[in-house]
Amino acid sequence: MRTFLRAEQTHPTELEDDIDIGILGVPYDYGASRKPGARYGPSGVREQMVGEYHFRVNSNEDYVSFPSETKRNYSDIKARDCGDAPIDPKSATETTKKVSEYVEQVASKTMPIIVGGDHYITYPSFIGYANSIEQDVGLIHLDAHTDTSDEDDLYGRHFHGSPMARINDSKYGSYNTHAMVGIRGRAGSEFLDIREQYDLYVDYAEEVKEKGIEDSIRGAIDHVTSKVDHVYLTVDIDVVDPGFAPGTGTPTFNGLTSGQLIKAMEILGNCSAIGAADMMEVAPDLDPTDTTSLLAARALERYLQSQMSDSSK
Repeated sequence: MRTFLRAEQTHPTELEDDIDIGILGVPYDYGASRKPGARYGPSGVREQMVGEYHFRVNSNEDYVSFPSETKRNYSDIKARDCGDAPIDPKSATETTKKVSEYVEQVASKTMPIIVGGDHYITYPSFIGYANSIEQDVGLIHLDAHTDTSDEDDLYGRHFHGSPMARINDSKYGSYNTHAMVGIRGRAGSEFLDIREQYDLYVDYAEEVKEKGIEDSIRGAIDHVTSKVDHVYLTVDIDVVDPGFAPGTGTPTFNGLTSGQLIKAMEILGNCSAIGAADMMEVAPDLDPTDTTSLLAARALERYLQSQMSDSSK
């Protein structure tokens, strides 16, 4: 059965309290402004976690493989695949409601990890997590694009260029508790106003190259955790250069390497304040080699490995 991490499939309402993580998909790309295809992201990542991986959770088998560079066995993670959240392809607002409710159900029991889907889905996912704890939530945001458009003449207020603006408008989110890493390419003029008005942390791609990925990620963590106790992590796969991850709708050159993403996820996995995370904009059909889906799966694997190893200390 093709499930995230080869885990047992369980509806959010049936999750038990001892489950470490609940992974869910959101097959939605109706907020995409360029090439569609991210709706197949959840199925693509599931496929890689079954076909390429020897990774198993809750395994009773004697043989369990692990990443050779870390030499850690983490097959005892208690994970569940919570299926795909319901969506409404005709309505972004209805999708927002459905997805936020679904994520909140998972978050009320365990840590939710969401696989999209275009980046608009980060907004309802953030809301679902924040509603479950009813406290301010910071945001660590790895992306090529700022996604801070307040409104677009063609796409309106609800598309994959606007989730960070919608989060800033929400009860529990703010640009003051937001950190961006890997930004490059074009940004709307509103971003200049945001930089002036808010205490927003930004490491552009060139700054990441100068500082190193470890310093950039630790700077983002320090900025956000100095202000709030709870953090949501969002990763747009296009933070990685399309030479490494071409399967995405808005590829932008001069990005992170695949190795830098893996290292970033390892460091982020040690941040105990992160209570929810997502991986967005994987479009498997735009990459016939499946490299992008595999990288997304491996990045999530490394994040969870680091997180669970740290929590067991």
